[in-house]
Amino acid sequence: MAVFAIFLQFVLTGNLLATFGIDVNIRVHPASMIVLLCAIYAMLSGVVPFHQRCRDAPGLMLFVFGIPMLAMYAAFFNGFSGTAFYFDSFWSPALLALLLEPATDKQKRLLAKILMTFILANCLVGLIESVTEHNWFPFLPSDPKLAAMAIKAEGDFRANAFYSHPLTASLITAMGVFLLYSMRIRFIGSALILGVLLVGLLEFGGRAALGVTLIVSALAAFYVLMTGILRRNLKLDFVLAIVSAAIILPILITVIVTQTTIADRIIDSLFHDDAGSASVRTQQWVVLNFLTLKNWLFGVPMVELEHLRYQIGLSDVEDIENFWLLIFLDLGLIGFGAFVCLFGGFLVHVTRFAGGMNAWLLMFSALVIDSSSNSLGQKSNDLFIEVAALIAMAGYKNYVREPRVRRFRHRLEIRRLHDGLAQSPPIHGRGDDLRGLRS
Repeated sequence: MAVFAIFLQFVLTGNLLATFGIDVNIRVHPASMIVLLCAIYAMLSGVVPFHQRCRDAPGLMLFVFGIPMLAMYAAFFNGFSGTAFYFDSFWSPALLALLLEPATDKQKRLLAKILMTFILANCLVGLIESVTEHNWFPFLPSDPKLAAMAIKAEGDFRANAFYSHPLTASLITAMGVFLLYSMRIRFIGSALILGVLLVGLLEFGGRAALGVTLIVSALAAFYVLMTGILRRNLKLDFVLAIVSAAIILPILITVIVTQTTIADRIIDSLFHDDAGSASVRTQQWVVLNFLTLKNWLFGVPMVELEHLRYQIGLSDVEDIENFWLLIFLDLGLIGFGAFVCLFGGFLVHVTRFAGGMNAWLLMFSALVIDSSSNSLGQKSNDLFIEVAALIAMAGYKNYVREPRVRRFRHRLEIRRLHDGLAQSPPIHGRGDDLRGLRS
């Protein structure tokens, strides 16, 4: 059921639900309801005692019980309007971690393959959208006037596939890159998948996601290369991957940029645009100058926040582009301090559970990319998919890929044994003895 909830998070995005006339701002996502019901069952079934859960995963359990308290805190001081996003954006990922952590390593590796399949499928859909310049599920705000203004202000075409927004598509594609590093797929397969993911980052147009992924990947490769040389345990596959990436990636990016229109949005917006989102990210911090002492301590009601947006000069199609600032304005200084402690403890717990350098790279990169937008300041599935990817990585902590020749011999021995049993004379006796012999 947890994997089915992840599937729903991929296919039932805000754009798709809006296409069917469902307003996601006033509805709880079906995936969130599934993980809530499953988490209640898991807690009440008593398979893992409650005190053991608290002792083994204090960061997770504090986050599970702390987020609803923060939502009620915000509702008490600023009203219920605007607090529902805590359930979809933060609470449901914590419940998902509660469900997925007890899975076996084999199940986690299967989850990693499922996630990679979803991400690659969305990249291919985004490629089709970029070639045809037509979104399968376009951005649909609740107000048609705002939708028309958003389309007019956007300029270059941006694919989003099944994702609710191109920035979400870029972030989850970047997660797929770091998940690929942990899956230990053979060189040819990894190269092909990495090429598709790179094209996805270019077509979705997320500058922060592309830049952070390339920089973090380059620094991590340099670190592994140097430590491998010093410890004299450098692997041939890694060296081939570094050499191939240094040769093929620049050629691939150059061809895409110069011969196609896929990366037009990134190329046209590499500079600081006074009328674009970069100026909004600078202008948004002026809102702090208009806060009262009560707003500083306990947050800003939604009605007052709308007035503040107009006071600092944001238009109808512009919003505060930093989720940290949005949560601070919603909770105030007291609640925001508690949120930072709970959120940090949860991220550290899930990343340590995943284990390995790639998990920390994924968590750090996703946090930096999310900080460049307001995604987690409203209803979003970013953290939900991130938790699924981190826990899927945990299945590869002690995984050693079996050589291809050994696997072939093992399958051949099983086939010979099966053929020998099939040709043996029938055995008369009890059913239990026969089943034991067959097994």
